[in-house]
Amino acid sequence: MYIFDDVNISGPGVGAAVPKDPNVHIVRSSDISVSPIRNSKGVLMVGNYVLKPGAKIANVYMTGVNQDATYETSGEVDAEQYMQKFIATHPGDDLEFAEFTQNNLGVDLIVIYGTCTSNELRVYGTKCAPMRLKNNFQANKDKTGHTLTFEQIQGTRFVPGHYRGVLPTLAPAATDVSIDLLKASGYQFKVEALDVTDEISLTDFDFENGDTITLIGSGGAAPATLTAGDKTVATVILSSGTTWTALDGATISFEVVDGGATIYLVERQRTA
Repeated sequence: MYIFDDVNISGPGVGAAVPKDPNVHIVRSSDISVSPIRNSKGVLMVGNYVLKPGAKIANVYMTGVNQDATYETSGEVDAEQYMQKFIATHPGDDLEFAEFTQNNLGVDLIVIYGTCTSNELRVYGTKCAPMRLKNNFQANKDKTGHTLTFEQIQGTRFVPGHYRGVLPTLAPAATDVSIDLLKASGYQFKVEALDVTDEISLTDFDFENGDTITLIGSGGAAPATLTAGDKTVATVILSSGTTWTALDGATISFEVVDGGATIYLVERQRTA
């Protein structure tokens, strides 16, 4: 249950227009293996996105000043819901963009955008209530370009999500049970399949406070396991102390907490 918090403003001028990152991230709903979960207050998304093998997130240029991200309440009394909408423009008449719209007509999409003032992203659409693309193209004396409208196919109880994780632009880094947790390898690590089980250990580490790291299992006859406790480079804290087993496709996500003398990896999300 949501407990009332005082709601103030975070500083002067917070109601002014915010410059948006022109690189908008688009992912097909069907390509998502694991989505971050919303915390108890229903907005902040905890964990990382994990994509199915071979899937990727597309970065699509959309003129920053023309991005219009909205949501509104609709419905009768006792049937209220939110409808999310994202409108933007793409200049020109290039082949790659025509191919993008051609191949995403009628496809369930998630739209993720950011600003130039914060690392926190906004997520429009959910796996069960995704966005659909409508494209209006013009080539006349005034302009050449596309106007894109992404709309939810149905309303939900959710406003757009706030996401602080890292988008999976790289394939998960393959690793044995001795994992070097290094940023150069990305934020997702796929643990090898085993015929004889072994305990996962952490042998190197350079992530920072607030980062989110995800381990992905590969299974095998006797999958690897991860237990709570001191792993030399970091201390692992598991929910209820429950051991994680690296079954094929299983995931576990951790938030990095810098405790000064000790770095903690705190479990935030687990999927079987």
